[in-house]
Amino acid sequence: MKRTTIVFILTALTVVFIGGCSTAVMDIDGSSQGAATVNYKNSPVDIKVLDTKSKFVNGLLKVNMQLENGISNPYTLEYKFSWFDSDGMEVDEGSTAWMPIYLNGRETRTIQGLAPNPSAKSFKIKIREADDSDSVIKWRLKPLF
Repeated sequence: MKRTTIVFILTALTVVFIGGCSTAVMDIDGSSQGAATVNYKNSPVDIKVLDTKSKFVNGLLKVNMQLENGISNPYTLEYKFSWFDSDGMEVDEGSTAWMPIYLNGRETRTIQGLAPNPSAKSFKIKIREADDSDSVIKWRLKPLF
């Protein structure tokens, strides 16, 4: 009986672990000419890219992207810019961090990015759902009475 319980618990933990590791990501590829391509990868969020603008400011590529929450529920998301030179090689790999963004229902917001150096000629923006691990911790610490 104990062995069956242990096997069941290990199987359940494996399923939770594998499910928790799959992160839905939306990629937006663009260039200094302003063209942008949106790629959805298992994205459960209804985020629309309304507009993408880019220009050079003091020799650095600057990008503005307007996002819209397509539903009435709020989203807590994170986004990250990656920058590429004219040969498609990543510039300053790993230099940008995930940035949080909160979108209320049906809200439209603009995110911005500035290339780290003048060699950047194109970009990629990754958007994912934020990790809600803080809310899990708060739930566990919540008193029962």
